[in-house]
Amino acid sequence: MKLWVIPGAPFPDGQGWRIWCSQKGEGGFAPPPIEVRQGGRIVSVETEWRLLPQLPGLKRRMGLCSVQLQASPPPQGALFHIQVGSNGDAQTFIWSTLPRQVTDHRVTFLFASCFWQNNDRDGYYRAGLQDLQRQFASQFKLLVGDQVYGDWPNNWDLGDDGIELYAKRYQQYWGDEYYREALQTCPNFVTCDDHEYWNDYPEKQVHLPQTWDPKNRQKYGRGAEELYYQYQRCLNPDDARWYAFTIDPVSFFLADTRSEREECNDTGSSHFMSEQQWNALEAWQQGLTGPGVLVLGQPLFQKDGDYKDHSLSNFKEDYARLWRVLERSFAGDNAEHQPHDILILSGDIHTGRYAEAHGPFPDAPYGVPEFIASPAAMISPGNTKPEAPPERIRVRPNANGGESIWAIDPQKHLEIMTIQNNVGLVRMSPGSALGGRSRIRFELELWRLPAKLIQLDWDEEAPPQGTGGPLKQVFKKELLLR
Repeated sequence: MKLWVIPGAPFPDGQGWRIWCSQKGEGGFAPPPIEVRQGGRIVSVETEWRLLPQLPGLKRRMGLCSVQLQASPPPQGALFHIQVGSNGDAQTFIWSTLPRQVTDHRVTFLFASCFWQNNDRDGYYRAGLQDLQRQFASQFKLLVGDQVYGDWPNNWDLGDDGIELYAKRYQQYWGDEYYREALQTCPNFVTCDDHEYWNDYPEKQVHLPQTWDPKNRQKYGRGAEELYYQYQRCLNPDDARWYAFTIDPVSFFLADTRSEREECNDTGSSHFMSEQQWNALEAWQQGLTGPGVLVLGQPLFQKDGDYKDHSLSNFKEDYARLWRVLERSFAGDNAEHQPHDILILSGDIHTGRYAEAHGPFPDAPYGVPEFIASPAAMISPGNTKPEAPPERIRVRPNANGGESIWAIDPQKHLEIMTIQNNVGLVRMSPGSALGGRSRIRFELELWRLPAKLIQLDWDEEAPPQGTGGPLKQVFKKELLLR
């Protein structure tokens, strides 16, 4: 029986990996043997095995193997061959460790969101990621939400237990060898969005009668949460919903704006993050010593939603609080007393997009840059035209207690929009200094994945009929961030 194997978040300082394993059946299973080689030489490692709790109704067991390198941290860019299992059941992967700092040996990572497996039975996502990995040897990727669609197609049975319902959908996705091979291309950091639960979670949905009753919402919400933990959240550092990591001097914060979200009220005082997460995010901003990368499951630049799908901006108090974090960073309101830029990475909206919001900080040449990669595989029915950002965002109250205006000029600050299946790539390297202060060069690239044709009703050039054409770079932008 073949073991399912997925790499989780790599350890800090290049010290190893988390490896998720799953086996069919409700009984426990022993950890697989693991061998690590570098350049043909066996590397000494220490392993620790943790079997995740058994869930009633889930006919699989999951475990996490921590693989810790015993030698001093490897040189940046070093590749390791990791063999999981033995004899005929062995699976071999080639992964890097997490870089310790940004050097002339560029740090490269991928990010993606919104994978609808029903529309990718031929494995285009896998083929695209494997091709990108061959070209750029990414050290990790960020999976920023909707890695599974638990709610669509809508074949929910009210008699089903919540765990059984979501277990069936995860079995469909993770049981697809093409999808597992896509996840196996390099180690993964994870956050979630609504389709790990259901559209616009935790709100009730007109097309999902199972969500109309509060007790049913709680039942299905618990089922979705349990399966999200078993398949995805356990891959993260400390099994965390939100977390930070650093590749000096760049610091990342992966936020979770979904799983703790309250139902949206008319006053805008409800929350999309807990106070505990807010404290962690604000402390992260205060501790920046270089550029920040803030990863959000939903875009920052988005018009107000409605009862069908709420945006972050519907949560008016939290939305302004998030902008205040950015404004404090631009103003140098931090422990270092130096301004730092923050790049936003997101997904969710089935539109690959790059835009900048410019406001009251003229010394920030890119304003707030937001780069979105979505979808990895378009849901059906899905977008027929891209979702543009708002042209103006009001922050009330701002960091000074007044009001800030941030503008997105579609002629100058909106550089790419596409609904063709895509994945984002980011490369980081030392940049030229400015005013005696070092900067980091961020190269942002959006790659169109090979895919079946998506029908368009706007002026985007369609790929060739049938195959969607080869993997193709459709956007490139260079930023120098403080």
